Amino acid sequence: MYRTQFRLAVTASVCALLSTACVSMPGVGVGVTAGTTGVAAEVKANPLPTGRLLLRGAYNFAEFSGEIESDGIEYEGDFTLSNAGAFADFAPFGGPFYLSGGAYIGKKEADLVATPANNVVIGGTTFTPAQVGSLLGTAEFNDVAPYAGIAFDNFARSIGGWSFNARAGVMFVGSADVNLVSANGLLSSDPALLTELREEIESIEEDAEDYKYFPVVTLGITRRF
Repeated sequence: MYRTQFRLAVTASVCALLSTACVSMPGVGVGVTAGTTGVAAEVKANPLPTGRLLLRGAYNFAEFSGEIESDGIEYEGDFTLSNAGAFADFAPFGGPFYLSGGAYIGKKEADLVATPANNVVIGGTTFTPAQVGSLLGTAEFNDVAPYAGIAFDNFARSIGGWSFNARAGVMFVGSADVNLVSANGLLSSDPALLTELREEIESIEEDAEDYKYFPVVTLGITRRF
């Protein structure tokens, strides 16, 4: 009786170990994701048999358009993300839930255009549309943006085929560096307007502080090899 129980216990232990080894075998995969950072291609690896660590490299691209208001001036904004990324995901308790960290490296920029139809106040002075012409600018954020987040990813537990992942976190893009000029206006090169534009730049940079923490939410699939 005891020998039978012993054999059963050993057999169960061996099966459990073999099962764990199978579902946590180190491997690599390629996949795609989509979300607030646009569309991305991703290469992924779980280098440890425990499956607690995932290493990821990715490239993402996105373009967004919208209106941005600063001091009563409406700007048409075109925002571009074009970044390579490197990340590490760690599962502190095992399983498919991870804490993520890494960085997005590359372009994070908004092109700004405003063509006033009515008088506008720039700095502390009122200008007519003819005097201003068009306001053309850019808002550039940090090339290197740290990332922190959480994730569900069953890649390490997939023996083969496809796996699913969902991530949520924050990209820290930092403060904006804004440039702004007047074009095709009667006073585009006038020192008085140029002085007031410097105050407008400061105002836009203050408004852009609301965007220094960029939300990252993505869904993706990966093919394991």
